[in-house]
Amino acid sequence: MDGIYRVGVIGCGGISRMHANWYRDFPLTEIVAIADVSEDNMKKFAEEYNVQKTYINYIEMLEKEKPDIAFGMMHYPSALLVFAEKFYKLNCRIIVSPRGPSIEYLKHFENKILRKVYLKFVFSFFCNYADGIIVASRGMREECVRYFQAKENKIVVVPNSVNISEVALKSKEKVNLNIPFEYKILSASGRLEKEKNLQFLLQAFFKIRQLEKVKLIIIGDGTERYNLEKLAKELEIFEDIIFTGYQINPYKYISISDIFIHTCLFEGFANSIIEAMACGVPVISVNCPYGPDSIINDGENGLLIPPEDESSLVRAVLQLLYDENLRRRLILNSAHSVKKFSIDKMISGYENFIEKIING
Repeated sequence: MDGIYRVGVIGCGGISRMHANWYRDFPLTEIVAIADVSEDNMKKFAEEYNVQKTYINYIEMLEKEKPDIAFGMMHYPSALLVFAEKFYKLNCRIIVSPRGPSIEYLKHFENKILRKVYLKFVFSFFCNYADGIIVASRGMREECVRYFQAKENKIVVVPNSVNISEVALKSKEKVNLNIPFEYKILSASGRLEKEKNLQFLLQAFFKIRQLEKVKLIIIGDGTERYNLEKLAKELEIFEDIIFTGYQINPYKYISISDIFIHTCLFEGFANSIIEAMACGVPVISVNCPYGPDSIINDGENGLLIPPEDESSLVRAVLQLLYDENLRRRLILNSAHSVKKFSIDKMISGYENFIEKIING
């Protein structure tokens, strides 16, 4: 293939947008068509990236547009792309990007044996037959190779990025929550879903609140919001928690907090950690598979705690509230660490890998 490479994108959600920035800005690629079952997602994506062709049926897109490269984010779009390429004999390079740990997902959320077997087959299929695989952390790479037989020469780690200047600008936006000056503020951000494990955070917050004057800001929305609010009321901590709902600009809330806390059961990377670092807020994270320890060196630029260990979380929060020297060290070091996750570094990683796949 020579000249400009025509790209078709499967899936138009938030993660796809982040990677579409690269395809739009890279001089050798052009997004010519997109496919998604959500017409609303497609419309927004098409307007933002000036894409003329949209499809509900991704196979129709591939057959009519004949892209040089087809790109799929997340597990299901990745699998669908590889199946389509094999069964319809499409002449394009398939690049996929599973974003979260499959093994951990199956362990926590799938109980039926046959469904587990089916999903493992699906994951193995696209890991085996995709032309290229892009993952965001070392743990994700090791999982794809060890459990799903991905070929090592076809998979690359390109960490997610954060626009440091944009976060810094947005974090300065004023927000008035009427929190008394004497209260310390904890924050957490993300989709309110089971894998975010925010019940664990609430249980720990209940204990911290008994020892210190603290408020908790939970930024985001999702199917677990009702359950979280119910638990907060049962623990009699509801009045000390602020549920902001979905926010276009979460950084203005993160930046006013004294500590950012990440409690996920599993992660492909953990964008919220580098976003909090970019806001100048010290981070405590559960050391879950696989993202946090790719970002945090415990005690240097953040604190890592064992999964499901409330006592460790309580101790870490109190340590950061009491030890100003530790706070300053973590903030200073994280400001340096976050530069490793710049947009330029992510673009460079994509460019090198795409060129390798195209020329391979």
